[in-house]
Amino acid sequence: LMMMIYSMINVPYASLMGVMTADGKERTSLATFRFIFAFGGSLLVLALAEPLVDIFSKLGKGGVNLQLGWQLAAVVFAVIAITFFLFTFSWTRERIKPVTVKTSLKKDLNDLLNNTPWFILLGAGIAAIFFNSIRDGAAIYYFKYYIQGQSAFSIKAINLTITLSSLYFVLGQAANIVGVILAKPVSDRIGKKYTFLYAMLFASIFSVAFYWLDRSSLSLIFVFQFLISMSAGIIFPLVWSMYADAADYSEWKTGRRATGLVFSASSMSQKFGWTLGGALAGWLLGYYGFKANVVQTAEAQTGIKMMLSFFPAIGTLFGAFFMFIYPLSEKKMMTISAELAVRRDSTKKE
Repeated sequence: LMMMIYSMINVPYASLMGVMTADGKERTSLATFRFIFAFGGSLLVLALAEPLVDIFSKLGKGGVNLQLGWQLAAVVFAVIAITFFLFTFSWTRERIKPVTVKTSLKKDLNDLLNNTPWFILLGAGIAAIFFNSIRDGAAIYYFKYYIQGQSAFSIKAINLTITLSSLYFVLGQAANIVGVILAKPVSDRIGKKYTFLYAMLFASIFSVAFYWLDRSSLSLIFVFQFLISMSAGIIFPLVWSMYADAADYSEWKTGRRATGLVFSASSMSQKFGWTLGGALAGWLLGYYGFKANVVQTAEAQTGIKMMLSFFPAIGTLFGAFFMFIYPLSEKKMMTISAELAVRRDSTKKE
C-alpha cells in the first residue's frame, strides 16, 4: 500500500519537468538537481539509519529495543519526506499549457504506442536497469565469496565497523552523484543523445575490464567501481529529461499531450525491469551452482565475476545501440519546441 501511494506521488513528480519548462537544456538541469538530491538522500539515509536506531532503541523500558529503534527511525525519515513533498507541491508551477483537445485514455494509449522515440528510450532505460540490477545484486556475493573478506576498517571510538561491501555501495552512490553533475555540462556541449551513448560505451569498457581484477587488487576494484558508477550516473537525469522530449514529440505529432501517461508508463516499465533484473541475478547464481554459506566452486566464483562485468556490459551495449537509433536530436527538438510554442500561443489568442 505504501509503494502504491508513493507511485501516485512519484509519477506526477517525475512528469513535472515536462510541464515546468519547454527548454530541453533546462529539463536536463531540473533532472540533474533531482538526481543529485536523490542520491544525496540515499547517502543521508545510509549514514543516519543505524545511529538513529541506536539512539531510539534505548528509549524504551527493559533494555535495548531494536524494533522500537527501527520504527522511530522510519518515522523520522517519513516526516522529512512528507515535509519535502509539501514543499515541492507549494514551490513548483506548471508553465506549459498544452493545446486543449478533447481526448480519451484510448486515444492517449494509442498515441503512446505510436511514439517511436518513447519506445527507444524505454529500451535504453530497461537496458540501464538490467546493468544496475545485475551489478548491485551480485556485489554482496562478490565480496563474501570471491574477495572472501568483509571488514574494511573500524572506528573504535564509536564502535563502528565499515564493511568492504558497504564502502563499495557508498562509493558507487557518490560516483553516481559525480556522473549526474557531469550530465548537464557534457550534454550542453555534445547533446543528450551522444552523452547517453558515450556514457553507456564507457560503462561497457570499464565493466569488461572489471572481470580481470584480482581479489588482492582492492584499490583497483574501488577505482573501477567509481568509474563505472560515474558513467552510469550520467544517464539518470538524461533519460527522464528525454521522456519529457518524447511527450513534446507526441503532442507535436498528434495535437494531444499526455505527459503523465508517458512518465507513468515509463515508470511502470522500469519497475518491471528492476523486478526482472533482481530475479535474473538469482537465476544466474543458481545456473552457476551457487550455494549459500559454503566455499564456492571455481565455476560459481566465475559466474559472480561475470555478473559484475560481462553481463552488465551486455545491458550497456544495448543501451548504446538504442541511443544510436534515437531520432530526437537537439536540432529536431528545437524545431518541435518552436512549432509547439506557436500552436499554444495561437490557442491562447483564440
